[in-house]
Amino acid sequence: MTSAAVFQAASHSWLTAGGEATRAYAEALQAPRATQERVLSRLLAVNADSEYGRRYGFERIPGTREFQAAVPVVCYEDLAPEIERIRNGEPGVLTTEQVVAFELTGGSSAGAKYIPYTRSLKAEFAAAVAPWMADLYHHVPSLHLGGHYWSVSPLARRAEQTAGGIPIGFEADAEYFDREAQRALAVLLLAPPEIARAPDIETCRYLTLRFLLPQSRLAFVSVWNPSFLTLLLDSFVPHAKELLNDLETGALTPPSPLPPPVHASLAARLRPEPERAVRLRAGLRPDGALPWTAVWPGLAVVSCWADAAASRFVPELQQRLPGVAIQGKGLLATEGVVTLPLWGYPGAAPALTSHFLEFAPAGAPGERPALVEHLEAGAEYEVLLTTGGGLYRYRLGDRVRVAARLGPTPLLEFVGRSGAVSDLCGEKLHEQFVQQAAERVLGHFGAPIAFAMLAPEWGRPPVYVLFLEVGEYGRRGAVIESLHCVDAALAQALDAELCASPHYAYCRRLGQLGPVRVLRVRDGSRRYLDRCVMLGQRAGDVKPAALHRQTGWVAWFSDAGSGT
Repeated sequence: MTSAAVFQAASHSWLTAGGEATRAYAEALQAPRATQERVLSRLLAVNADSEYGRRYGFERIPGTREFQAAVPVVCYEDLAPEIERIRNGEPGVLTTEQVVAFELTGGSSAGAKYIPYTRSLKAEFAAAVAPWMADLYHHVPSLHLGGHYWSVSPLARRAEQTAGGIPIGFEADAEYFDREAQRALAVLLLAPPEIARAPDIETCRYLTLRFLLPQSRLAFVSVWNPSFLTLLLDSFVPHAKELLNDLETGALTPPSPLPPPVHASLAARLRPEPERAVRLRAGLRPDGALPWTAVWPGLAVVSCWADAAASRFVPELQQRLPGVAIQGKGLLATEGVVTLPLWGYPGAAPALTSHFLEFAPAGAPGERPALVEHLEAGAEYEVLLTTGGGLYRYRLGDRVRVAARLGPTPLLEFVGRSGAVSDLCGEKLHEQFVQQAAERVLGHFGAPIAFAMLAPEWGRPPVYVLFLEVGEYGRRGAVIESLHCVDAALAQALDAELCASPHYAYCRRLGQLGPVRVLRVRDGSRRYLDRCVMLGQRAGDVKPAALHRQTGWVAWFSDAGSGT
């Protein structure tokens, strides 16, 4: 077991490596406008000779207002042709810098968006992580004495490349940082990166617990959704016997076979821990679970999403880890980092030293996006990012609200996704994508459809429900009965279509979302209109929706006498 002194030395090295970024961020909080001007100037100068930079005259843009006038606001679909060229290996399209990898996120029409990563973009992420960690260590000194568990990249993801030979994803989460930080993280991160190369989620969870169970000095955990961690902890019970036997003997017997090099690399890190195994067996509760705060008595902080829909999962995590602080993660997207949390403050602080940020007033599409220093208390905005990865005035699709101020800098809380996007666990389903998927599936069944809408429903786990009404309900009995017979197939087919979105597919593999269900409804259009009006819409403004973000539709349609 690694000693407290070793963790303390590694923590010191990591914080020292980020010292300059931390000092720069502290100064930025007192001068947000000047900082953002410098960030924009740097991004324009570095990429002026890219094809995109020449198209919009980056070298002739002197400041922020001129930038807003010259460069259009874009979404992913606007950049898709350029990104396709980069995927095929063409350099100099959006940035002068080489694209070193792509990361996947969910799209509105296509299932996946390919986000280009450059070394500059990685450095911009690190520039936000450094002050966040420095602030956290300052307020929770016990973090110096323990190790970390981070889950950033998807588990059980196969190695892939684009047609141009550019990797999709990073092999290890530490690759987001520079070499000095990576050396410190090699000590601090207690779960080896090879775990992500296991063939399935169950095996990844087994391996993660296999490496965390010996570590009484686990001090910090960083995950995305709180349910990711609760599902990881719950996976102990079905594998308790094997895990504790492996801990005792130093063996490694995962549920599924590992590639031989991965197995050899992981096994070489393990040794017998018979005393630890005895203590853990003695602590087993009647239900077979472990008291996790006794397993990791030094665990001080869990970082995860805690705003919007994710807040529903926080109480269950707190039940598993009583006394452990849950810190909201701020707003980090695949495309960039918008905010970082500061201990004890409401909301989170803008990533002033990372990207150039703009904020489009919610509900006022014609207004010029505001700069960070002009944000108004209590107002809501949609975020636009300009990053070193080649996204300029990019509409991120996330909404924030001004919660407070720290001197001249506004503090922001995440409100949710803009537009018709549903996101309970990180799945980011867009209505256009759902509509196309549903049309493909329903088109194969050949029955007249009077009403069809997908909506989320809370449960253990949450699910998406397709509310379906066949045309001429009650007079086409044969058609209705035949469709009842194939509802399971219909749900399975739609679930498979939705899995074209990488985030939805990952949530399904993790078990954060259950499979799609089908619920038959009667008088669907009228009942849909009635509830939309009840939720505050004017009847004349209600439009048919392939996807509705609101939960509670099962109870609503069931009250109407619907069948299942």
